[in-house]
Amino acid sequence: MNQLDFKGNSITEWQKYKRFYRENFWQHLESRNMELNKIAIQELIYEDFNLQVGAEKYKRSNNRKSYRNGYRKRSFEIMNGYITDLTIPRARKLDIRFSIFDKWQRVQDKVLIAMTNAYLLGRSSACAQVIAESFGQTRYSRSFFQRLNKRFEKKLEEFKYQSIDNWDYVFIDGMFVKVFDTRLKKKVVIFAYGMNGKQQSQLLGWVVADQEDEVSVRGLLIDLKRRGLKNPKLFISDESKGIASALKLEYPHTEKQLCTFHKVKNIESNLKDRKNRKAIMREAGDIYELSKNKTEAVSRLKLFRKNWRDREPEAVRLFCANFEYTVRYFEYPEHMWKSIKTSNPIEQFIGKMRAWTSKFNYFHGKANLELAMFTYLCFKKGELVPNEISPQNKKYTLFVA
Repeated sequence: MNQLDFKGNSITEWQKYKRFYRENFWQHLESRNMELNKIAIQELIYEDFNLQVGAEKYKRSNNRKSYRNGYRKRSFEIMNGYITDLTIPRARKLDIRFSIFDKWQRVQDKVLIAMTNAYLLGRSSACAQVIAESFGQTRYSRSFFQRLNKRFEKKLEEFKYQSIDNWDYVFIDGMFVKVFDTRLKKKVVIFAYGMNGKQQSQLLGWVVADQEDEVSVRGLLIDLKRRGLKNPKLFISDESKGIASALKLEYPHTEKQLCTFHKVKNIESNLKDRKNRKAIMREAGDIYELSKNKTEAVSRLKLFRKNWRDREPEAVRLFCANFEYTVRYFEYPEHMWKSIKTSNPIEQFIGKMRAWTSKFNYFHGKANLELAMFTYLCFKKGELVPNEISPQNKKYTLFVA
């Protein structure tokens, strides 16, 4: 019997070949890509230099403003890797500026943003260094990340103490997060969100607390008052007792609007018969959706109470309680009704903030939590743009207005 020979068709041989081909292919592609990036950057440098000097090399021109004075070598870090030997031409009488980077910049903007994310996600400079090295960015030490983070923290402190305008409408609501402080705890971040008559909005501040009680909310309101929030027209929130008590103490003369969505939603948890859920909640919602003024809303409430009082007494009783606080929005311009009758504006903001911070399973202390939330504000405003930052010269200007 002839012995079978699998050598020429071995699966193991094919796997080895495939791995070898992949490694060499990507290595060659990355190397070629870096060469092309360097050529493109170098050409742009020469183009900028010629434009500012007013003449190309070895050519005469009546528009010449200066003459060449040798060159120097410069390194530059980009997302694809590290370019070590760019040629930077010099001029005798001109201080040349290049469009590809700023005067002291040694790192591409996107790289610094990625490094900041690595620091925040890694929760330490050591973790960030490992993340950076795994993507080929090897020039960043632990002290570099620490200095980068200090700039971040300084800007956060400036935000927390900056003065604010007197916003017409202020929304207050909270978001639960997990914070590790000796042990894993559940904390609540209470936000204050401002809106003006043109429906422009802005986060005014926040406080991290154990619960959404009167003391915590009052601390937030005192801080807002100190920073310039004197006489808002209206506060909008849910039926939190802590928020209501704090507002009575700090802003006793400012009206409060209860969120109509939460008011209708609360019916669901107090129903006697779940079969009535759809009909009763639709009729309750129509009070706010179909009414043109406060008088009409009160008339619809009376009809609602008459229709459902016997079938769902507890749900109706709780819905009618404090009803006058849910129709305060009728006293303000009609174009603002949709925005201020619910807490949707701050709920949408909290939803985006929760999505942004969901990359963290939990936070190492209050400082790490606030730093992570602040990054969302910076990216939203486009302010987290590194400028004039270099590991060599230690000049940092991380935020540009």
